[in-house]
Amino acid sequence: MSLTFAASTALAGTAEVTGTAPKEKSALEKLWDLPVLYKNDRNPVIEEFDFTGRFQLDYFNVESDKGDRSFTEIRRFRLGMDSWWANRHLQVKATVDTNLRTYAAPEVFYQRFTDLFMKIHVNDAVNVRVGKFEPHFGFDREFSDNLQKTFERSFYDDQLIGGGDYIAGVEVSGKVGAWGYLAAVYSTNVNKEFGDFDGGQAYQAEISYDFSKRLGCEKALWVLDYLHADGKNANTNVFANYNNAAATYFDFQKGRFSLVTQFAYGNGISIKGDTYEFMVMPAWKITPKLEVVARYQLGLSSKANGITTLNRQEKTVGNFTGDEYNAPYVGLNYYLHGQKMKIMIGEQYANLGGGTGPKAGYSGWTTLVGFRIFW
Repeated sequence: MSLTFAASTALAGTAEVTGTAPKEKSALEKLWDLPVLYKNDRNPVIEEFDFTGRFQLDYFNVESDKGDRSFTEIRRFRLGMDSWWANRHLQVKATVDTNLRTYAAPEVFYQRFTDLFMKIHVNDAVNVRVGKFEPHFGFDREFSDNLQKTFERSFYDDQLIGGGDYIAGVEVSGKVGAWGYLAAVYSTNVNKEFGDFDGGQAYQAEISYDFSKRLGCEKALWVLDYLHADGKNANTNVFANYNNAAATYFDFQKGRFSLVTQFAYGNGISIKGDTYEFMVMPAWKITPKLEVVARYQLGLSSKANGITTLNRQEKTVGNFTGDEYNAPYVGLNYYLHGQKMKIMIGEQYANLGGGTGPKAGYSGWTTLVGFRIFW
């Protein structure tokens, strides 16, 4: 009897230890640990130092009434570092966009700095970022392109930002309860580094509210953005199309389903006129790894040539203008290692109506296949 009891106790103890043992990391998880060069949260000076990078390989085929084009390109290949200091109250990040692309001169490695900033985290309510970074305006800039579910951002984002998606500025942001805010000042002149600060300024304000607890879901974020650019001069190459811009969107996710809706407006400079955008993007996780995504964009302009085909793939056959833009998209994303490594397939139809002159109008289909990875 005593031997039986002892054996039972030993087995129970073994089962308990086994049940609390940490889960063995997968091969991919171990691989993604390698770029974390240093991590020690008990060190009050530096807590973490990471080697960062992203690689995106795309194939596209454009068939349109303005011409056809097929191409395989390295969409993005960036390398950099990210680090946290002073009990994670200070972040320092630098990323180089390389020139190692199929259409660029391969002997030139350096193209530009994208991120080059210092961020001070006081607490959840106060964060200050100074340097060069991506402006946080509208849904398309809510997060990095690493996490995008479509190949390209919306036409409105292209119209708004124009010549550069990483610009010098100062940003203050934070969250108090369910409310969030952001205020920023940007230089509207950009080059490979910080720019020359001679193109004027743009000012942004943002408020947001997190409804996820109220709605009992993973995500339910409402955001309202406003931006004012103080005018265009010969050196302005960012935020050059609109004096005033506003966007509001709702980003929702519950279980396998997600939905984004956005309304946006731009008060145009000169021939651009006023532009309006409506965008809706539902998605459904068929399996934990396979997701189907759809998106529809509607653009309207008060001027005949107020909208330009700025989609990266479409403009390989030329830049065309109009006053009404319709663009449905459907795609499949297969997540090999979450968003960190995925295969994307997409098809977009775009029709740009109206416009005057030899560059008026566009209608075409774009097929896209891509492999994207970041660490």
